[in-house]
Amino acid sequence: MVERSNTTDCKSVAQWATQVRILPDAHKKNLLRNKEVFLIKHVFRYVIVSLIMKLMTLNVWGGKLYEPLMEFIKKNKEVDIFCFQDVLFGNEPVFSPIKHGRINLFKEIEKVLIDSHKSVISKEEGHSIMEGEPLSADVGSGKVIFYKNNLSVLRHGGFDVADTYRTETMINSQCQWVEFDTGLEKIVVLNLHGMWQRASKKQDTEERLEQSRRIANFMKDLQGKKILAGDFNIVPNGESMNILEQGMVNLVKEYNIQTTRSGHYSREGAFADYILVSKDIHVNDFKTLPDEVSDHLALYLDF
Repeated sequence: MVERSNTTDCKSVAQWATQVRILPDAHKKNLLRNKEVFLIKHVFRYVIVSLIMKLMTLNVWGGKLYEPLMEFIKKNKEVDIFCFQDVLFGNEPVFSPIKHGRINLFKEIEKVLIDSHKSVISKEEGHSIMEGEPLSADVGSGKVIFYKNNLSVLRHGGFDVADTYRTETMINSQCQWVEFDTGLEKIVVLNLHGMWQRASKKQDTEERLEQSRRIANFMKDLQGKKILAGDFNIVPNGESMNILEQGMVNLVKEYNIQTTRSGHYSREGAFADYILVSKDIHVNDFKTLPDEVSDHLALYLDF
């Protein structure tokens, strides 16, 4: 790494970094060997230029708004990492009869992203349901992370956020995680679909507090940069969120986001979705996207 004393335009650096990202590995290594990655003079300190990346999280609502959702994903194929929740994993290209979820939603998304992305699935065992509508056991529902082909997966897995998976008043799922190698650094992305509890209005409960403690303990043991994203199903100012925020930056609060729900959501509660990042992540941009493709809004992170 070398430091250049002349003033560097950050926009040109971002363009350069994007170009580096799409180069073949051999060319990328030559570029790095020739010390073309350099330090930018920042307002307060020198920071190392790393790859400019984009991450998006979205609860896809089982594909109820199927056609707008597919178009939305097509136009956002430049996103490096997608974190999706409420994905259906069936085989038939049909909609469920009551709630109209797209049964083969994962396969349809995979088809759109097949040339640019790979995926890691987190399918919940014994969970085959769409907004209370029971589905065939072979369908299944859960989460998936799609990631650009130029990223390498070092490890991935999931862990339980509660001892009880499902009761008459509660449904929870594992927290999915993937450790990536970007070519310059390692980063862990956690994809959460937080537990649903009937009549709780996303307020703190002992089960939600335990969920947050388990996630926080897992993140505490991680080395390097980390991102926690997804549909948390908790309020922004409760103790459940306070636990998760330890050592992390809540971008929904930091950027004064007014709601993470779309016009298709009519119940009370403006927040469900969040992205939290470790303090060593430099955020270039964060926002909700206005596209009405679910009852949730997509959260978009440029870092």
